[in-house]
Amino acid sequence: MLPTMDAPVPLESPPCPLCRSSAYRTVMTGARDMIWRKPGTFRLQRCEDCGLVATRPRPTPDALSFYYEDTYSGETDDGENPMRAFQTESGLGRLISRYRLRVLEKVRRLGPDDRLLDVGCSYGGFLRVARAHAGCATAGIDMDAGSIEQAVDAEICEYRTGRLVDAGFEAGRFTVITFFESLEHHSAPIAALREARRLLAPGGMIVIEVPNWNGLWRRVFRTAWLPLLIPQHLFHFTPKTLAAALDEAGFEPVAHRQTMFYPLEGVASLGIWLARVTKAPPPGSPFTWRTPLDIALFLVLVALYVVFEWPSQAILQLTGQTGHQMVIARKPGGEAAPEAPGSKAQ
Repeated sequence: MLPTMDAPVPLESPPCPLCRSSAYRTVMTGARDMIWRKPGTFRLQRCEDCGLVATRPRPTPDALSFYYEDTYSGETDDGENPMRAFQTESGLGRLISRYRLRVLEKVRRLGPDDRLLDVGCSYGGFLRVARAHAGCATAGIDMDAGSIEQAVDAEICEYRTGRLVDAGFEAGRFTVITFFESLEHHSAPIAALREARRLLAPGGMIVIEVPNWNGLWRRVFRTAWLPLLIPQHLFHFTPKTLAAALDEAGFEPVAHRQTMFYPLEGVASLGIWLARVTKAPPPGSPFTWRTPLDIALFLVLVALYVVFEWPSQAILQLTGQTGHQMVIARKPGGEAAPEAPGSKAQ
């Protein structure tokens, strides 16, 4: 018998958004929120007809607010906002944004005439980098009101709070729409993609980055895998099911796909697994709560990050086995945008 889910919120089990099937097979049990340590255990199931993996049953849309509270935005007790600072001010945050922009420009080079919408924009860090690089017009939308309230450059960038399907943007307004680590959060991802298609001008590009269910470390660490992020992540895409979702939403075949280089996945997943095994105190606990074993394991993880994480992530990226993937597709119609010199779709 399947284990009973003990989530303290109402749950639902809707049919597959990709093929409407209700035939599922359980592929993972005992998944928990291992980052913020909120209560509840969940299982993941694979659709028997199309293969899309979903968190099922999942919290209802209203109940999900319990798992988002104090996670993606908010200040610490001393008034600092480390998430905002990381995304918009840190060198690493800007480097991630530039990396995403570079992958996008393998298909389309942004310019001043472009109109860019970032879905799940958080504090607007990527939009700031895109404006500085290309001079394009930008807009962002996010479900998290706290992020939008503190988003950067609000005087020159339009921000909206809520779901994309309810945002009221006019049809054909944008030339590029990005979903960076956000599509998996949508309770109705196909509806979100169809709305993105409506908002794109003919020939416009959609860019999606999501965790890669086929990644090696997911198979190794299972419920301790960092990008699993249960239960906020409602869907878990493989390259095949992500391409099928774009096709179902009416986009042309994928113009470019690749896995992404993220040198944190392996060691961080190992850290989550070790914290579970050793019953380590929750993140952010006072240092006095740490045992000598906790401190020793932390030092081991730091050493592994330096000598193992970077080279292993490079190998996984070359073999398509990292835990994150990006795809770029085009809305039919219009003239295809010129590719960057020397670029080729993969």
